[in-house]
Amino acid sequence: MAGDAINQQVFIGGCSRSGTTLLGAMLGAHSDCICTPESHFKIDVLRARERLDVDGDLGATFNLLRKHWRFKVWELDIDPANLPKAALNDCYACLLEWVVSYYAQRQNRASARIWVDHTPENITYASTLLDLFPQAKIVHIVRDGRAVAASVMPLDWGPNTIIKAARWWMRMTSFGLAAETLLGPERIMRVKYEDLVLAPAETLQRLCAFLGMEYQPEMTRATGFKPPRYTNRQHTLIGTEPDARLATRWETHLSPRQIEVFENLTRNFLSYLGYPLQYGLKAKSPTFAEIQIGKSQELIRGEIINKIKWLKRSYPLWLSRDFYSQAGLSDTNN
Repeated sequence: MAGDAINQQVFIGGCSRSGTTLLGAMLGAHSDCICTPESHFKIDVLRARERLDVDGDLGATFNLLRKHWRFKVWELDIDPANLPKAALNDCYACLLEWVVSYYAQRQNRASARIWVDHTPENITYASTLLDLFPQAKIVHIVRDGRAVAASVMPLDWGPNTIIKAARWWMRMTSFGLAAETLLGPERIMRVKYEDLVLAPAETLQRLCAFLGMEYQPEMTRATGFKPPRYTNRQHTLIGTEPDARLATRWETHLSPRQIEVFENLTRNFLSYLGYPLQYGLKAKSPTFAEIQIGKSQELIRGEIINKIKWLKRSYPLWLSRDFYSQAGLSDTNN
C-alpha cells in the first residue's frame, strides 16, 4: 500500500535561490529517495487544521490539503475515497507521508523510502517539522547573498532591488543560523551552494554521511527531480551537471555599485559565512536618491508588473475559487 515505503524525511531549507532545488535534484537521484515539488502547503494546512479544530478528522484535513492551490501544483489527483483512513489513524504526518508515497508511485519510484523536500521555507519551520517527523534531518543551504540577489531580482516574485534583496537575504539566512544553534549538528547540517557546484562529489559524500545514506555517484548529475509546470521556467538548469561558473556569476551580473550597496547593508554578515568582501569598510551606504528610486521600483514592479506576470504564470490555478481562499495563507508567492 502507498504510504508504507516512506520512513525518513530530509527537509532542505534556506533563502530562496540558494540552491534548494539543485540539492533536492541531487538527493532525489539516489535510489532510495523521492524528491517532491515544493510543499508550501504543509504548514498552511497544519495551521488551518489547528484553527478549525479538525485534528481528529482525517477527511477534513485531506480536504484542506487537496484544495490548497500549492498542492494543485503537484498535479496529483487523489480521490478521497482512496485514503487508507484506518492505516493513517488521523495522523497528519502519516497523511503527508502517504501523499508523498502516492506521488512516488506516479513517478515510478514506488520503492523510495526517503522523502526529500526542498521547500526553501522549511528552514523557518525546522522545529515544527521535527515535531511532526522526529526522525527527520534538516539541511540548511547557504549561498553568497550577492549571488542570491543577482538571481532573484529578475524574477516575478521576491525583491526587485539590491536594497530589498540584501535585507531579505539576511532575514531568511538568519532563520537557518538560528535553527543550527537550536538543533545542533546531529539534526541539522549546513551546506554551501558554492561547494555543491565546485566540489559536488565531496560535498554530497559528507552530506550522505550525515543523512545515513550510501553515496551514489549519479547524484552529482542532479537528475532526481522533475519540476512541475508551474516552476519549470525557474529551474531550467535542473537535470544538468553543476556548472562551477555559477558560483561567481554574480560578479558580472551585478553592477559595482550594487555590490557595494549590498555589502554596506549586510555589514559583516557575508564574512560570518565565509564570503570575502570586495569593498569592506569602504562600502558606501545607499543615497537618499537611490533609496527613493528603489522604493519606486519595488512599487511598480513588485506590486503591479510582477503580480500580473505571476497571475499569468499561475493560470489556470487562479480560475479555481480555492486559489483565492488559500493563496494568501502562504509565506511566499514564488
